[in-house]
Amino acid sequence: TFVGLVSLLDPPRPAVPDAIASCRTAGIKVIMVTGDHPSTAKAIAKKIGLLTMETKEDVAIRLKRNLTERDMADIHAAVVHGADLANYTPAGWDAILDKQELVFCRTSPQQKYEIVAYLQRKGHIVAVTGDGVNDSPALKQANVGCAMGIAGSEVAKEAAEIILMDDNF
Repeated sequence: TFVGLVSLLDPPRPAVPDAIASCRTAGIKVIMVTGDHPSTAKAIAKKIGLLTMETKEDVAIRLKRNLTERDMADIHAAVVHGADLANYTPAGWDAILDKQELVFCRTSPQQKYEIVAYLQRKGHIVAVTGDGVNDSPALKQANVGCAMGIAGSEVAKEAAEIILMDDNF
């Protein structure tokens, strides 16, 4: 017996692509860290202009073969599943964080925190935007935590130094 079907759509805000472009123009690297499924995260990242280059999966499909180490050196974008982070060595973290375009998906609150901490260890000043309880460890660890003022949870707002009033990032 078919009971029903529910579909949810949480599209990016219209101002997000311009916000990302402004950050890039200012020399700021934007990294997406989400709990979304890899396919969803990648589609959203492409839609908002965060992923404009090919990932290793894209290149493998285009070339119709497995990639070599030489191929990997020419790939400057990545979508990384949270489950893979436990296997990263410090050199692995360095290699992935050096990608020009980067999306982390299916991440836990602890993994979000670890991503921020690794970026800081590499000498980066890290700002984090977030709206949920699951973002609060990363918001707290960041050099600058920015909570969403409209959709943000009280926990996220308490963990952040800045509360954004328009949620357009």
